Amino acid sequence: MLGKTVLVVEDDPLLRVGIVELLQGMGFIAVEAADGASAMARLASVRPDLVCLDLILPEASGYEVCEFIRRSPDHRETPVLIMSGRSYPMDRAQAAEAGADAFLAKPFSAEDLRRRIERLLEASRPTAIAS
Repeated sequence: MLGKTVLVVEDDPLLRVGIVELLQGMGFIAVEAADGASAMARLASVRPDLVCLDLILPEASGYEVCEFIRRSPDHRETPVLIMSGRSYPMDRAQAAEAGADAFLAKPFSAEDLRRRIERLLEASRPTAIAS
């Protein structure tokens, strides 16, 4: 997984920096965006191997960003990992409907994040959201 690029979309600056540093420590190249609009703009210049995406974001929600990714010819196969404190069945179902590949409830451990990312990167494009 060394050298794979992960786009981290998180509006909480402390959490975003923490995730970026954690991913960099694992050998990933971490790129960040603080809101949905910035994430969609970053996708124009960066071709990430995976997107870690919060659901509740300013400018455009994580659901909207995920739908944007799935409609994009350049990114539609990019795995999307939703990371959210909103983990009710309705939230998980809506994330799956938007095209998310996996869901990780906050708070999560570094090991849970690493395992989920590695699984997504090893798979070709999962067809169902993982719990």
